[in-house]
Amino acid sequence: MKHITIPSAKLNVIFREGELPAIDPGDPSFTLVLGGTEIHGKVNPKAARKLAQHGGGAVLQGKLVAEGSKLNLLDAGFTFIDPKPVAPVQAQGEGGET
Repeated sequence: MKHITIPSAKLNVIFREGELPAIDPGDPSFTLVLGGTEIHGKVNPKAARKLAQHGGGAVLQGKLVAEGSKLNLLDAGFTFIDPKPVAPVQAQGEGGET
């Protein structure tokens, strides 16, 4: 097997609507756990506040790097996904039945 050394990789983590992580704006650092391996990251306080108020989903993105024996997520930030629209409720008797 051929080993290919890379300096970094882009990481995208999708959080579905209703499953957003709670990140404290006062200390916006976090740890992702992937199969027992910890990945340390940090977002800015404004992103943590927006995450707490957002009703939809979000994608955490960043540059994954190895620093010694640790994995770190640099330049971490969120892309926000709009909430799903609520389906309109049909009144009984409506719906096109003939």
